Amino acid sequence: MVGIAMKMTVRAAVCILFLAGLGICWIVVAMDYSDAAASGTYRLAYNGVKSTLVLRPDHRFTQEVSDSSGPHNAEGTWRMVGQGGVAFSRDFLTLPGEQRGEDGTAFSDMERKFGILICLSLRTYEVVWYGKGNTSTAGEVVGHYQQTDGTNPRTLVLNDDHTFEQTVSGWMQTSSAKGTWSISGNGAVKFSREFLKPSGQPLAEGETAKAIDPRGSGFLQIEIAADLEPGILRYRKNQLLLQ
Repeated sequence: MVGIAMKMTVRAAVCILFLAGLGICWIVVAMDYSDAAASGTYRLAYNGVKSTLVLRPDHRFTQEVSDSSGPHNAEGTWRMVGQGGVAFSRDFLTLPGEQRGEDGTAFSDMERKFGILICLSLRTYEVVWYGKGNTSTAGEVVGHYQQTDGTNPRTLVLNDDHTFEQTVSGWMQTSSAKGTWSISGNGAVKFSREFLKPSGQPLAEGETAKAIDPRGSGFLQIEIAADLEPGILRYRKNQLLLQ
């Protein structure tokens, strides 16, 4: 009986050590957001658009996008940003609903489903800041504003009659626009479709631009976002035995 009990104890200890080892390995893999983990081939399919993206270890990428207009190809560079962020050069082909940075950089967030399956979720929102030039009227929404972030000049004028005038020297084009603005029930300032994005282009179908309640701060924190579910624009990595 003593021998049987000893064998059962040893087996239990071995099982515990084995499970602990698996747990440690899973944690190591799940926490790996290195360049090596990001490198590989990814695929995306959404709303009639299909795309293949290859991130090479030398920080170059190739991208192929096929839509109703046919196939399109691009090459450029990529880099890691912070913990799990992947940024692409301007050469990256913009997908419907994707939002670029102020300088044209395309951003994605590296995610690990179940700690193993790697995905790159493209950003579908962008935040731009405007500050009022005349601080003596900071308590009013109406007034003249200019960019407080980035390097490309942007101006925004909110008029008393709820119209706005805007000029943006974007990374794609320099544009001027006129539109309307309104204040919603929660105090947010909403802009019409004519509002210009940092690229210098107006809002596309399904995109919105609104500033959270400024509360008399003299600043407008404007979020430009696509009406898409979070993570819908997601590249999934081809992984051995998990494809």
